[in-house]
Amino acid sequence: MRIAIRTGDELEALGDQFNSMAAELQDSHATLEGKVEERTQQLKLANLAKSRFLAAASHDLRQPLHALGLFVAQLRGDMSAQERHRIVECINASVSAMNELFNALLDISKLDAGALTPNVTEFPAALLLQRIESTFAEPAREKNLSFRVLPSNAWLRSDFILLERILFNLVSNAVRYTSQGGVVVACRRRGEQLRFEVWDTGPGIAEDQRQNIFSEFYRVGEPERDERAGLGLGLAIVERLCTLLALPIELRSVVGRGSRFTVVVPRAPVRIAVAERPVIARPPMDVSDGKLVVVIDDDPRVLDGMRGLLRSWGCRVMSDETAAAVIKGLGGCRPDLIISDYRLSDGKTGIEAIEQVRREFDCAIPAFLISGDTHSDSLQQARAKGLHLLHKPVDPMTLRAMVNRMLRTRALTNAIN
Repeated sequence: MRIAIRTGDELEALGDQFNSMAAELQDSHATLEGKVEERTQQLKLANLAKSRFLAAASHDLRQPLHALGLFVAQLRGDMSAQERHRIVECINASVSAMNELFNALLDISKLDAGALTPNVTEFPAALLLQRIESTFAEPAREKNLSFRVLPSNAWLRSDFILLERILFNLVSNAVRYTSQGGVVVACRRRGEQLRFEVWDTGPGIAEDQRQNIFSEFYRVGEPERDERAGLGLGLAIVERLCTLLALPIELRSVVGRGSRFTVVVPRAPVRIAVAERPVIARPPMDVSDGKLVVVIDDDPRVLDGMRGLLRSWGCRVMSDETAAAVIKGLGGCRPDLIISDYRLSDGKTGIEAIEQVRREFDCAIPAFLISGDTHSDSLQQARAKGLHLLHKPVDPMTLRAMVNRMLRTRALTNAIN
């Protein structure tokens, strides 16, 4: 057995090496502790932000719900036809407010989950500007505001739908918060870029509040005193969409004089517009009249509401909580359309229910889904099966458009075959 004998210099070198390793280990430990502490603080701040977001959302949902309860209670009493009409309009306004909030929350959820993928194309700025003018000219006129959209023959490269949503939110805020004066929308060329500018003569935004305006549920001024105040989600959506599309957004504002929001978009080469053939208008045909529609939902109140609405459109309706019950009720009569909730109480999904009805009749019956589930998985599963999915709450006009679309597809397929 051999024993290595170290000299004093060697032992000293080993000690230095050991001390160096110990110092490095201590530094690594301190760095790790710092990262853990930093991450812990980030999680705490995220939880606090989430709590504030949910509290604000809960408040804004409770307001129209509370109003709905009061209006419904009034309808139970005796009143004139004029008063009843007024209350129905108030109920409609409350429902619209809830729809607006749910849709905005869904947009926020999709953006935060990364469920939106831009579809970048080239298109004329004039198309966007025309849609802005046709959408907001009348609301501005009702407030006695001047509203100008300056023409442009420039072309740009971006996602049309998402950019339209950005500009619509900016113009909507400008009209909403401007009480006198007006709003101007312009598209200016700057080198290889286009600058979409939205000017207003509203209250302006103080310097110390300019970052806050992009936070969820932030509102300008005193919204509790203004019945036209928005939900405070429009600019939060704008910021997320601009980040998704990599579009810079700028703000200039003077308190008491107004604001200017600018979105910078890449230019595209100008193309020569091809004149389209005039379309001969044909009288609309109510394709839903007399059609047999199946509705599957595990909520009796939803079934009741869907039955009444579809019948008011001239449809025949067979509805129940499961596909098996619907098939039994149909008695061998093939339906023209299937509408199913995504999550059903029997443990099946609406996709499975639709497939079960289709198998029974050995036919690809037109169908679509309605869901209160905002998770991206349900949307992906629906797309994989070639099914459209509408998110609750569904506006009746949106529902009717989808019903007519599905029934027209069925009629076209029958005509071809």
